Amino acid sequence: MVLDFERPDRYAFEDRNQSWFRRRKREGGMNRRSFGIAGLLLAAALSIPALSRPALADPVGTYDVTGINPDDGGEYQGTVAVRRTGETYSVEWTIAGMSSTGVGIGGRRGNTATTGVASVDDDMITIGYGNGSGFGISQYDLQPDGSWKGHWAYGDGETISTETWIPTGRSRSLERPKAPAGEAMKPMSSPAARP
Repeated sequence: MVLDFERPDRYAFEDRNQSWFRRRKREGGMNRRSFGIAGLLLAAALSIPALSRPALADPVGTYDVTGINPDDGGEYQGTVAVRRTGETYSVEWTIAGMSSTGVGIGGRRGNTATTGVASVDDDMITIGYGNGSGFGISQYDLQPDGSWKGHWAYGDGETISTETWIPTGRSRSLERPKAPAGEAMKPMSSPAARP
């Protein structure tokens, strides 16, 4: 290598096998800075699909639950556990000391919604559930923050209600009910026994 005295900021190489970066800089091509910027732009472009997709697309786990009782509008809290059992999901809610169990099928949203075999790629889950007092149906969608939000109804109901699942152990705490929920809970009761 020899120093080019006409342009002291550049090196003149006698050997063509010298560093690609230095040769490109001397020839007026991409320098290290341009290459770094191009790399950052490529990384940003590749991450855009990941940013538009919800996080943690598998519904399997344990969640803290908050919801609204359609009977009286009271809020309730509890837990729900979701397990993959073959091609379906097994779901168990515990709310106000009562348990409801359900079976669910998975689904994915895209240009159209599809349902089918339970999968780690599911961002939607549809569940039929019940206990000794009755049955119901619910559907939940994965949110960008990793929570699941959905709607549910009693088997003989005329209204729907909402429920949110937040992964257990999440630093974000659940809001306390604004008013006592009494027996406001997901487990169903017969219409005559409802408040």
